[in-house]
Amino acid sequence: MDFVLKNELGQLPYLYLPGFGEGKVRAVFTTRRGGVSRGCYSSLNLGYHTGDDADAVTANRRLVTDALNIGEDRLITLNQVHSDRVVVLEREEDLQLKKGSRGDGLITHLSNVAISILCADCQAIYLYDPSNRVIAVAHAGWRGAAAKIAASCLQEMSNVYGSRPADCYAALSPAAGPCCYEVGEDVYQAVKETFPETFRELLEEKGNGKWFFNISQSNCLILQDAGVLRENISISSFCTICRQDLFFSYRGSRGETGRMAAILIQ
Repeated sequence: MDFVLKNELGQLPYLYLPGFGEGKVRAVFTTRRGGVSRGCYSSLNLGYHTGDDADAVTANRRLVTDALNIGEDRLITLNQVHSDRVVVLEREEDLQLKKGSRGDGLITHLSNVAISILCADCQAIYLYDPSNRVIAVAHAGWRGAAAKIAASCLQEMSNVYGSRPADCYAALSPAAGPCCYEVGEDVYQAVKETFPETFRELLEEKGNGKWFFNISQSNCLILQDAGVLRENISISSFCTICRQDLFFSYRGSRGETGRMAAILIQ
């Protein structure tokens, strides 16, 4: 199963994953299209930290919440720091108290809440436990993969809600693909340390001390090692660097760009 572009006349375009979690949750990934930002942030930039005009970002977020029919105060994001820190929203009060917390994973059982991770080449991981009605999203670039943020989310879902990984569904968002995700010695060593038996399958040597990194396969392996069944993992085929007509790409734009949002709603 792959993400599908919903692009209807007069409506905000976005990608969604049909039937994810038996159709009981909505897994959405925004594009760069349909917003009001200009220049390198054109046009649906959702990141306040990018240097874009804050009013434009606020307007863009409102376009997204309107398109998904959720309240602006129900869209929850984090101050992402490329870590394995996970934030759990256990009470309604947490929606405001923990909004903007430092971390890279969000978990909740609350209904009508849109938990969200911002991306521009890094991968978002969506998790859903249908037995306990728990959802989670995580931010996983190479640092998040090396820190096994997906496993941290699953462990915290188990600790707080009793989730079992074998019961969970997972999805991996559009991200920098192995065709384009060029990395150096620092990433090579981090991947080798995290995946000592399989790192050669995840890194294709390019020469001159460079490799192409397969972030999707890395996160898939982490999910499987944590107990998620392979048949319950959906992986996007979209490369954000190849498709800069559709997505923001940090690497493709040399750092000056906007952010998409991976959003999970129940």
